[in-house]
Amino acid sequence: MLYCILLISLLISHIALAKNNPLVNADHYMQHNQLQKAAIEYCSFTKQRSKKKYTPRALLMCGRLLDSMADYLTEKAEKKCYWSKSAPRTPVCMQKEAKKLNALYGKQAFYYDHSITYIPYSGSHYKKLLKKYKRSDYAAEADFYLLLRELIGHPDIVLPKIKSFLKRHSSGKWHTKGLLLWARVNEDVWFVHRKWSWVLFNDKVAPDELIIRAEPYRKEALRTYKKLRKSRSSFEKEIASKEYKRLKASKDDNITYSIVNDSHAGTLHTWGIHTPQFQHKSSHAPETTIFELN
Repeated sequence: MLYCILLISLLISHIALAKNNPLVNADHYMQHNQLQKAAIEYCSFTKQRSKKKYTPRALLMCGRLLDSMADYLTEKAEKKCYWSKSAPRTPVCMQKEAKKLNALYGKQAFYYDHSITYIPYSGSHYKKLLKKYKRSDYAAEADFYLLLRELIGHPDIVLPKIKSFLKRHSSGKWHTKGLLLWARVNEDVWFVHRKWSWVLFNDKVAPDELIIRAEPYRKEALRTYKKLRKSRSSFEKEIASKEYKRLKASKDDNITYSIVNDSHAGTLHTWGIHTPQFQHKSSHAPETTIFELN
């Protein structure tokens, strides 16, 4: 009898909690690191029209989870489309798998990139968050994640994007992370000028010209790192101190976050965001551009 009373009490409490927080099931799965189940719950909620005050967080969490799952989902699709004995071994099969994911997680959430045989997350939930809830507490975070996807290209294109981000988010946690990104990209440009570009003078490589072209970017990175050394954030402060000391001596860590095609924006941990990681054994799929989970 007592057991039944306790069970009923727990059920009533759960119903009351779900009423106050409709994301309670998704949050429960997250706390227990059941990330696939959490993704389904968060993404499903984003399709609802009621209780919209919870939608921005659901959109953000849905996006971050799908980002973290891209490797696993790609490998799962590859096993079905290419690895098994009865596999059709055609891009059409991979395209169909991407469509199935979109039916489950949301329209245009995934797409198949045949050039790398990969099904990446498109960032669609971040984009929706910024379009419909740009004043929410989660907008700056989503904006930052989208920015990390747009770092490959000419410096004259990439750097203005970061400047615009810093202008949109002129203070707070995500402004500080934007400054770290600004410093790292400027350091990347300096590195690229020194290693991979040259100017011919009398049919010879002119190293002095390389130094002249690269130096303004090094100075800008140093200026920003110096500013971040005074940051209240322990992560940015620590990273900036290390990078400033190394760059001051004109040394680099051989890591490129941007500009060149084989650059990598890193995981969330690269930017001081510590979150549970989606665990799976992978022997084939490429590393996800970003995102573990919160």
